Amino acid sequence: MNDLLRYLLLPFAWLYGIGIIVRNILFDWKIISSKGFAVPVIGIGNLSAGGTGKTPMAEYILKLLLENEYRPALLSRGYGRQSSGFIEVLKDSGANLAGDESYQVKRKFPEVFVAVCEDRVQGIETILSNKPETDVIVLDDSFQHRYVRPGFNILLTDYTRPFYSDLLLPAGMLREPVSGRKRANVIIVTKCPENIDGQLREKIKGKLGATPIQDVYFTSIAYQPLQNVNSENSLQLNGIKGHKILLFTGIANPAPIEQFLQNRGADFKLMKYPDHHNFSTVEVKKIISAWENIPGDDKILVTTEKDWRRIEGTEPSGLFFGLPLYFLPVAVQWNPGEMLKFDETVLKYVGSHRTGG
Repeated sequence: MNDLLRYLLLPFAWLYGIGIIVRNILFDWKIISSKGFAVPVIGIGNLSAGGTGKTPMAEYILKLLLENEYRPALLSRGYGRQSSGFIEVLKDSGANLAGDESYQVKRKFPEVFVAVCEDRVQGIETILSNKPETDVIVLDDSFQHRYVRPGFNILLTDYTRPFYSDLLLPAGMLREPVSGRKRANVIIVTKCPENIDGQLREKIKGKLGATPIQDVYFTSIAYQPLQNVNSENSLQLNGIKGHKILLFTGIANPAPIEQFLQNRGADFKLMKYPDHHNFSTVEVKKIISAWENIPGDDKILVTTEKDWRRIEGTEPSGLFFGLPLYFLPVAVQWNPGEMLKFDETVLKYVGSHRTGG
């Protein structure tokens, strides 16, 4: 969006901001009630509209909880799904029914109860009714859904577009004013360059405006070996350079993947689609045609894991049968010391409920 358009949209952003401020005041003053639960509830969210890495963070927390013998459940709105109401996500649900992010989590963690519901209060109540052994609820993209009052709020912000340098919708990407950051227990700056230096970290911390009781963390993206969608084969990251790549994405910000491939010396072409895009048969044919027109034999197709989960099981997915299509999984990469502190903070919170503290 160019600067002139942002300027023209500023009055609408101010009106939007006034509405959100009034809404938050009504919740803060308990004129609109929010519900807490006896079971620990961990909320993961952001102030902006997408692209901060909520799904990898949710997966990290689920893994942490499982390793410590908790029985967590994940509840999401199920953005982009072609369904409504409360739905338990199964391994064969597909993204159309469950939403791409929830479906991806279920595929990775089949032992976790995953559900989608627009009404978060109803969603949690239904989970606890259907799965009473659940001892932790993880809420994905929950920061603006204030009818539920999480006991532990994690606020994410993208290093390349931190909330303090953004504007409210529609002039920018913020869903609420930056004052909303005060509701977070921790703030995590995601998608940072590796080995970000201490001076820059302190500068960012100052701009975030964290309160004395809010911990601030910095994470980066850890790319995993590419997974072939047609077999159990994987492609190690050090083997990327030897291939010509047709990369196609339907995510909010593919820039980190582009940077990763450039750093690896990869020869690639990008076909970019909107966030949460549902690929049609015509579009998949265009993607395959573009790949076929790349000269040479050492060429592969690459997409994100979230994009593949959205395609998987749909009619266009059959067009990729037998082709060298890989998806690129991502995980959260921590500074080891910060990871230990974060893990201890999360486990202390959920442990206080387990012990009745």
